[in-house]
Amino acid sequence: MMKSFLRLPQRMKKNADPFVIGGYIFSLFYAILIIIPIYFVIVSAFKDNSQIILKPLALPTVLNFSKFIQTQVNVDILRAGLISILITTGAEVLTILLGFPAAYAVARIKTGLAPIVESIFSLGFLIPGLAILMPIYTMTAKAGLLYHPIALVILYPAFNLPLTMILLSGFMRKLPRELEESAVIDGGNILQIIFYLFLPICIPGIVTVLVLNFINIWNEYLFALILMDSNNRTIQLALALLRANQRSIDYGLIAAGILISMIPVYIVFIFFQEKIMQGMLAGAVKE
Repeated sequence: MMKSFLRLPQRMKKNADPFVIGGYIFSLFYAILIIIPIYFVIVSAFKDNSQIILKPLALPTVLNFSKFIQTQVNVDILRAGLISILITTGAEVLTILLGFPAAYAVARIKTGLAPIVESIFSLGFLIPGLAILMPIYTMTAKAGLLYHPIALVILYPAFNLPLTMILLSGFMRKLPRELEESAVIDGGNILQIIFYLFLPICIPGIVTVLVLNFINIWNEYLFALILMDSNNRTIQLALALLRANQRSIDYGLIAAGILISMIPVYIVFIFFQEKIMQGMLAGAVKE
């Protein structure tokens, strides 16, 4: 990433088109808009309220980790983070187990039902969470899963299947038909073709879907608030309690909690950013 930034003046000089230069300038401006809030959260986690208000963007005078310790003492944020990791991992595995075969069926099996099924999945983007909040609460209570993390493990894949199926099916449509034909000639059945042939080839698309779903699941708040109790709160619920447990707002404490919650997301993105770009480009390029 740093090498690409250092080559930016050379690229702008080489591609002197006004639209290209405008694109670079806009991208740089957009990056600044993202970096400044992140920088503000990081430095605020080591300051008290007076320093944050008087000098919001100044570096902290000392690296004081007391805010992080206080965050753990107040809401046990590490336990909440572990619960979020377990819920996210379970939901991710279930989403892929359901979404990958569905995407294969829509993208590779020639039938008139494929466009209809894809349209039905696409309707999932149009359903607001508040509209299904009460039915989900009622079904969860009747199933005996209320206040249990397994409820979110089952629920989150339903929200993320539309994105998973559409992205993976678009990725699979770019693969040549000869792959399946050669596998069938060699005696492979559909399950073998899916898990031994398409699964390794679709790793960039799968990683893209996993990261996008990870961000959605990790940051989800509404259904976790309704379906979980104080013993099984996720990290987003713990962050909300940082404000609720204070008589006056401690901005440094809240910044420390936000910083802790951001770490897994950025670790996942940094490690898989190349695969994400491969998956995005593979799904965008037309033959």
